[in-house]
Amino acid sequence: MEENETNKPQPGTYDEMTPSSERKPKVEFEIGKSVAVQFSKDFKKPREFPSSEKGVYYLFDCYEEGEEKIFMTAAWSLLQGLKNAEPLAGKNLLISKRLVAGKQNYSVEEITDDEIPVERPGKEDSDEDSDEDDSDSDEE
Repeated sequence: MEENETNKPQPGTYDEMTPSSERKPKVEFEIGKSVAVQFSKDFKKPREFPSSEKGVYYLFDCYEEGEEKIFMTAAWSLLQGLKNAEPLAGKNLLISKRLVAGKQNYSVEEITDDEIPVERPGKEDSDEDSDEDDSDSDEE
């Protein structure tokens, strides 16, 4: 009977459910690839959901490349990295998934505004030479 009880909704589940028409796409974490996510300025905390394995997982609302998305996790390394970066409101984070000793591991790094690449309208690759010329003129 215990198995059936774990598959039953827990108290408060209905209030936390999202209508399927309003579901957001998921952030996909792949081994060896970094994903930049941004949290809204009003982000408070993730939502907690019971899992079928008598634990919990956490759902985070965020943005990836300007699109509203979510990610869910119960991974300790990701949760610890996010906790270390708190408060998350308004932050840009770089999340990387990798294998360490055959196990999945996540790293979380805060991205400052200086590190976010910005494309300048009208600039081309050939402008790199002119940037070098500008730096020479500054030295004179």
